[in-house]
Amino acid sequence: MESHNAKFRTVKTAYEEIKRIDPDTAISKYAIQQAVYGGYVPAKMVGTKHVFNLNDLLDYFNVSA
Repeated sequence: MESHNAKFRTVKTAYEEIKRIDPDTAISKYAIQQAVYGGYVPAKMVGTKHVFNLNDLLDYFNVSA
């Protein structure tokens, strides 16, 4: 997860970024939550939020930016 090109996001900001990349995406905020909270995407708690590398999430969904 440690990379010098890491783009750390929360569920909300990751969803906004995916929508910017693909406005017609079928990936929902709920799907991102399930991937992160289910442990499929490595995340750290920062305060009350899960923070993760956007690149890991895109890899999980097999999305190229």
